[in-house]
Amino acid sequence: MKIFSGKTILNSCIALMTGVFISACGDNDSSSTATGPDSIESSSGAISSEDAALSSVAVSSSSTSTPSSATSGSSSSSESSSSVIASVKDYCSTNFRYKYSHDESNKKFTIFEDHSYDECQHLNNNYVFSHIDEVLQHRRSYIFVGDTLVLIQSQEGDPDTMFTVLVGGSANKLLGDWAFTTCDYKAGSISCDNEPKSYTTHYVFEADSQFVYLTQADGSCIPAESLMPSDGTLDKDESYTDTYAMQHIYNSIISIKKGETHNISIFPSSFFLQNGGVTVPSEVTISSQSKYAVTFTIGGQEFSATIGENTHRIQYYSDSQSEVDLTLASGGKTCQLHYFRDAKLTSETCKKENAPYFELDTNEKTGIEYVDSYRVDNIDEFKACLITLAQ
Repeated sequence: MKIFSGKTILNSCIALMTGVFISACGDNDSSSTATGPDSIESSSGAISSEDAALSSVAVSSSSTSTPSSATSGSSSSSESSSSVIASVKDYCSTNFRYKYSHDESNKKFTIFEDHSYDECQHLNNNYVFSHIDEVLQHRRSYIFVGDTLVLIQSQEGDPDTMFTVLVGGSANKLLGDWAFTTCDYKAGSISCDNEPKSYTTHYVFEADSQFVYLTQADGSCIPAESLMPSDGTLDKDESYTDTYAMQHIYNSIISIKKGETHNISIFPSSFFLQNGGVTVPSEVTISSQSKYAVTFTIGGQEFSATIGENTHRIQYYSDSQSEVDLTLASGGKTCQLHYFRDAKLTSETCKKENAPYFELDTNEKTGIEYVDSYRVDNIDEFKACLITLAQ
């Protein structure tokens, strides 16, 4: 079950990827009403740090140290918040900007995200294509440890509290340009791994809005558009025959020849997964291989696999459309695999007659069931054919 439809969370997911504390992808501390900030108290339970994959701030590794506020692309604590923000606007642009309210006396703030998306909803045994506008809230509290800013994220019903350690702004002032670090906060002290990173995520707080931008190690900006594929980007692998999907087919044939037909696993979406080459089982001998075709022998039996040229994946911001056609042949017999899945429903596909091809999910906040994707495949038939072909 999902909190939000997968189509709604482009900015939130990208922001989460860069370590931003908004964390709207599955953030249980968010709501869709635009009221003031609620009370958030930090917990003394288990501590978990934000993902540090995209941070480049190097600070002290002492378990009780407090990091310096100096960081690439931001000013020292002696400079004013307004000058910091103005300089950021001059040289860095961002797609990740949010309205927010700030309760300085109680050290709390609430960020508001506008979402607009289309959804195929399952209502009263029918399917309705709906356009939805909503405002999500992300409530946080914060403290200062010297000139270091610590953001506190508590989730209702969750004993854990997430702390995000930021440097670069002015002590006791939320407004300004703050940089994400790899440091952890626990029991009043800060510990850092002191490992340099390739680029830094910055959080900038203005009077009524908050935004995120990234810089490289030399302080130059990383364009926001470089962090995500353009909607509708056609994605084709260099070689469909050097993917995890073919590895699954090899292993399935090996299992069939051992009489273990319950171990057959066919995953068409894995034709788009490769990571520098896939390990071919030792039982497989490949005699020829190209992008769309491979001939191989297992247990003395020769097989040929041919991938149709219509095989493709189109990347969306939060999901994809993918199609696979595969012909597997041996000894004059053939097995055909067809797979099509599209996560973007339209008014044409959001119809009751397509219900057998819908994968449903539920919005936990509204309780409304919706169509997560449209899928047509013959995987079960292909498995049965493969058993006959390989025995």
